[in-house]
Amino acid sequence: METIRTKSSLGSWWATVLVVLPLLLIGCSNPVEHIPELKPEQLAGRTIQQQPYEQTYKMVPYDLIAIRFPFHPEQDPKAAISIRPDGQISLDGVGSLRAAGLTPDELSKDIVAKTSTRLRNPEVVVTVTQFAPRRIFVGGQVKTPGIVQFQGEITPIQAIFERGGFTTEAQMDSVVLIRNAGGPDPIIGRINVNDGLESGSAEKINLVTNDVLYVPMSGIGRADLWVKQHLNDIMPTGLFSAGGMAAGIR
Repeated sequence: METIRTKSSLGSWWATVLVVLPLLLIGCSNPVEHIPELKPEQLAGRTIQQQPYEQTYKMVPYDLIAIRFPFHPEQDPKAAISIRPDGQISLDGVGSLRAAGLTPDELSKDIVAKTSTRLRNPEVVVTVTQFAPRRIFVGGQVKTPGIVQFQGEITPIQAIFERGGFTTEAQMDSVVLIRNAGGPDPIIGRINVNDGLESGSAEKINLVTNDVLYVPMSGIGRADLWVKQHLNDIMPTGLFSAGGMAAGIR
């Protein structure tokens, strides 16, 4: 009778496995594959080109900037200027100017345009002397999910390693980036950070303040978690013990 009960348990267990196995195989697929892959040009509005940092960095409120007039040093502000919360700066002889959202070179050209009527052949140099602190959010399969504070620029891989790096269950080729693009809908897309880690190539996407990075659990990781949580509940007691194996053979 014991043998009959054991065979019955085995039959029930295998029936359960046959039902669950296809679900586990499906679970091993990419959990965020329905999200389109994010292209760098979607964030920049144009094809990414490798340019010097000074030419690509767009200033934000609370950045400190220095402004120099090489041929008219008497026009130089006496101290660094902080970009106001509204994105503007005030400059003697010019008034208010928009600075946030511009590169230092773009702001230089605006100042030249506004001072050319009273200065002869003005030349202006704008440099960022101190970057405003900013933050992004990193969650999912990283060792310590949370906020990353940074100054200047930061890439997805840098942000992830700021939070301790990936867990062993991370889907590294499908990190999700969520960005408030200033419109009614955010930009959402997948980034394959594994490419940069394996090839050592430079990342083409830089993060901006309030970006959200979410590292999903891989399909294998989710299947493994399911097994850990549920398989012991459906396996006959002692199935893989010496006695269980012998009973199953009889």
